[in-house]
Amino acid sequence: MTPIFWDAHATHRLANEPPGPRQPPQRMEWTQRPGIGPGAEILGGDLTGRRIVELGCGAGHTTAHLAAAGATVEGVDSCAGQMRRAVAHYQYTGARFLNTDALTYLGSGSASLDAIVSVFGAIGMTEPTRLLAACSRRLTGRGVLAFSVPHPQRTGTIPLTPPTRTTAMLPDGTTQLLEQWDIEPGAWTRAVNRAGLVVTAMLHIRAPADTRWPTTLLITAHQPD
Repeated sequence: MTPIFWDAHATHRLANEPPGPRQPPQRMEWTQRPGIGPGAEILGGDLTGRRIVELGCGAGHTTAHLAAAGATVEGVDSCAGQMRRAVAHYQYTGARFLNTDALTYLGSGSASLDAIVSVFGAIGMTEPTRLLAACSRRLTGRGVLAFSVPHPQRTGTIPLTPPTRTTAMLPDGTTQLLEQWDIEPGAWTRAVNRAGLVVTAMLHIRAPADTRWPTTLLITAHQPD
């Protein structure tokens, strides 16, 4: 059901967005609330010339920001509607957008990547074992994996059996079930380690500041030294 939901969502947004190119966002966001948490600096220093891929890029906001910062960026998404949004607004930035799923993309190339990012994207929307292993195979020795997912404790309790099914509303008022992999932080660490990577940071981000429970889990990892 997930691709159908996002295609319907993208069609509605395209019909209501001003046509033509947009300026890339000034800041990279890892959460659903602008200005909360870190930005692109967690990818490490100057991004000029670095090869980066965003898995599940959606409308392309993050991909466009990274391209504007000088990186060579590909945004990957399995939703054709989201790709139409990304190309309509951000193709001029130099970013490249590909309509394919994350595993197919990672498995079809051999060139090393300097960073792989996922912002509420492909990582977290499927069982992570194969996807994290594919990320590990494509990262350079100093490459960074950074991904944010809805915090598994955002409602106060962590689901015992992933995936979690949540109800999302389409623009016409109808609803569909979306699946996401809500697993506790220790399980994410073990999954990253099994993929051959080492977790370097795990941020429990709250938004807004008075929220009782964290809303976003942001994880960074790299190849072992």
